[in-house]
Amino acid sequence: MDRSLFYTLTVFAIFILLLYLVYAVVAPFLASLLWAGVIGILTYPVYRRLRSRLGGRKNVAAGLMTGAVVLLFVLPVVGLSFFIAREAASAYGFLERATADGGHRVMNDILSHPLVKTLIDRVQPYTGPLDFSLDTTVFPEMKKVAALVLNYSKALVKNVFLIIIKLILTIIALFFVYRDGERFRQQLLSVIPLNDLHKQTLVDTVERVLMAVVYGVFLTCLVQGTLGGLGFWVTGLPSPVLFGAMMSVSALIPVVGTALIWLPGAVYLMMTGDVAMGAGLIVWGVAAVSSIDNVIRPIFISGKARLSVLVVAVGGLGGLVAFGVIGVVVGPLLLALSLALFDIYRHNIGDDGTPTPTA
Repeated sequence: MDRSLFYTLTVFAIFILLLYLVYAVVAPFLASLLWAGVIGILTYPVYRRLRSRLGGRKNVAAGLMTGAVVLLFVLPVVGLSFFIAREAASAYGFLERATADGGHRVMNDILSHPLVKTLIDRVQPYTGPLDFSLDTTVFPEMKKVAALVLNYSKALVKNVFLIIIKLILTIIALFFVYRDGERFRQQLLSVIPLNDLHKQTLVDTVERVLMAVVYGVFLTCLVQGTLGGLGFWVTGLPSPVLFGAMMSVSALIPVVGTALIWLPGAVYLMMTGDVAMGAGLIVWGVAAVSSIDNVIRPIFISGKARLSVLVVAVGGLGGLVAFGVIGVVVGPLLLALSLALFDIYRHNIGDDGTPTPTA
């Protein structure tokens, strides 16, 4: 083997190994670093204006911007999240006590309601041949759901320390995104083998998609909170505005989302004898509040990002599965960058498949 080829392959193998080791070190905190990057890119124009007002003092401007982000966004969201978690734990503790006997007492109260009893009497002739039994079908599933939710809450409590560490790391990383963001951007662009016009296209794509995703997520959360508060108002539950705001925040939580708020409200209505309103709130929560984000979020994002609804929907859902909550932002961004690179390649390849000269 040629010595220069062997040397090149060895250096390449070492480089790949180092990349893997760096990823292994950074992976546990990758989401925190990504959130710092997203927040920094979105608020960087404000930082740039503040820095110019302070005479170019980067450290002071970065510190003030980081403190402002913490005060205006991080602390309110964290405080409301802990409040939601506490209320949810208390609600599910009540649910665990209610289902301690298998849910027989609760279900008997519900089944004795005139509206439910009439409905069961009408459906019974059709379900009789199926041998449908509450004892063998409904109650075991209720206990499984209660156990699943309680285990999820316990896992959140156990991981509070890790969540605090990640939050602190996000704040620290945000400071350096502000202070060194322009230098890092220039270094990153310098190693991309494209001309300046195409590099600017990629930069514009990142900024446009990030703004569109945040805009779409924000509007979607507002719509979900509004629909949830409307459900609380119609069913007669107290403080619909407050609980609607809480649902707007909890809409960001994967899997459970707004159900953290409207489900305990529905259970409370049923426990107090208002079975019709409780059942109606459950139907409204499942059909409208919790499901509408999959419909309107891609529509909101696609318009500002100038992407098709399908690309945004696939990117958002796929990113959520692959990367967690940050995947809602990362998924559409990766697809948009891939499409931008494909478009650059297509415009620089002639009809005969040979590269065309660029200005």
